[in-house]
Amino acid sequence: PYPEAVFELDFYRSNPRPFLRLAQEIWPGMTHSPTRTHTFLSLLAQKQQQLLRIYSQNIDGLEFLAGIPANEIVECHGHFRSISCIECHTAVKDVDRYRDMIVHPTKSTKDDNNNDNDENIPRCEQCGGLVKPDIVFFGESLPDRFHRLLQTDVARADLLLVMGTSLQVAPVSMIPDFVRCKRVLINREQVGNFHFGKTKTTRDIFLQGNSDDTIEQLAQALGWQEELEELFRQTKVQRKD
Repeated sequence: PYPEAVFELDFYRSNPRPFLRLAQEIWPGMTHSPTRTHTFLSLLAQKQQQLLRIYSQNIDGLEFLAGIPANEIVECHGHFRSISCIECHTAVKDVDRYRDMIVHPTKSTKDDNNNDNDENIPRCEQCGGLVKPDIVFFGESLPDRFHRLLQTDVARADLLLVMGTSLQVAPVSMIPDFVRCKRVLINREQVGNFHFGKTKTTRDIFLQGNSDDTIEQLAQALGWQEELEELFRQTKVQRKD
């Protein structure tokens, strides 16, 4: 009925096929790979006490694929690494099998009479309900981990990097307002409630441009360019394997 419906539970219950077709295209690791920006964050994670947490609104899982430890990532809108029933909430044990059903269906989406083939639709082994990756649909709550960690992280942070975002979707968009530390916006355009200017009380810095380009310049200024490129090369090799 409208594009956003593909991420609504009621619509998924009535017709899961649009989401399943989309999932074939966006399933992490199938078509997209970590960028230098993801690799830079992974490099921060490797340097002791340089990375406290990443709060990501993306569902592509590229931070995890870049090698960042799961405990240092808060995937605010969920991820594809686990799958659960939307009715009884039972977790799927064999995630790989369900992923293959969705991404690499062995049966035609149509039967001999050109009707939709329900055999490609993954269902719960406990109750027979529909299952889906544990990404947050419209109307669902953000993971408890988001609220629990945010309470302490905003007090512990001594620098906040905000990258590649419109800061339009609450409550994640409110994180920059919660912290009291220095804030750096790396973005193509100014967004959010930042205050840029050269005064003694200014705590905000705006680095305008593409995230990858800006990160390369930042890595060079820090003397980390060789480390970044080597880690990025390793990540690409691992993804190829």
